[in-house]
Amino acid sequence: MKTIFASTWNALIDRLRREQVIGCTVTQYGSWKHPWYVTPAWNKEREEWACEINPGFVNGLDPEVRLQASEAPEETLGRLGATQEARVDAWLTEAPQIPLRQWRAIGDEGLPDTGERMPPFFQALTEGESEKKRRLLRACEIVLRHDRIAAGTSWNLGSGSSGSFAQFSVSYGRRPGARERAYLRTTSRYDPPTPPDPLDLLLGKVVDEGIDSLHLSTVYLLSPEGASPESPPDASWTPFVRHRVFWNLIYAVRFDPPVGRTDDITLYTGLGGGIADGMINQMLAQNNDASAAAMQFLSNRSIEGRFWTI
Repeated sequence: MKTIFASTWNALIDRLRREQVIGCTVTQYGSWKHPWYVTPAWNKEREEWACEINPGFVNGLDPEVRLQASEAPEETLGRLGATQEARVDAWLTEAPQIPLRQWRAIGDEGLPDTGERMPPFFQALTEGESEKKRRLLRACEIVLRHDRIAAGTSWNLGSGSSGSFAQFSVSYGRRPGARERAYLRTTSRYDPPTPPDPLDLLLGKVVDEGIDSLHLSTVYLLSPEGASPESPPDASWTPFVRHRVFWNLIYAVRFDPPVGRTDDITLYTGLGGGIADGMINQMLAQNNDASAAAMQFLSNRSIEGRFWTI
């Protein structure tokens, strides 16, 4: 009868529990890949992780990604012709290798800076590991963005004698450098945009970047056992992808033009040789300014862009 040491048996059980299949999702059949399918791989030439994205389309056009000219596909350089630009915009159908350089740490090593713990899937993979066999987790987010018309604020200042001290108006236009196509960005963290504060709108603090975004996917890298917290991801790490979008998209902007505003109330009586007119209008100025701010607030000037699929 052969004897198995308890330590050997326990190590085997720990390994089987760690490496057991806890679930699967079929996202590919044969050679077909859904739109926006992300394939991460180690780039030996640049010695970094990069990904290729199966082209998805927004309003019938494939998005672009900005790269160093030295990293762009030959097809992109050929389309743009001889260029001295340091950075170029490659179309997704040109199969660019998108660098993944912005990683964030997840798990115990991320505490207390972020407090972000491992998702349940990775908790199951690393459950029961000793400190010596510790595995690290990194994440990089891929975001789809689209430029649109944006709102801005302009102020008109007065002395009060004209019936106003300070009033603002909201203007609309495209910011310099706005793109017609959707484009991709990578970031270490994705935070959905927060809706504007109504009080800020009432006070004339309109901040609008003129950009809508959609969270496409998250690329995870899981380190081998025993990796030190300072070690950067290399070819020995294992990639995982969480997809959030699976079909071609439509993008549109809803823009309701603002309604007209009322004129300031002023009063010219001629009393005291006209001296009283300035005093009266200064008293009316605060009411006029408050009324103008309320009109701008109540005007339907919302600008909202959305991605959707059918």
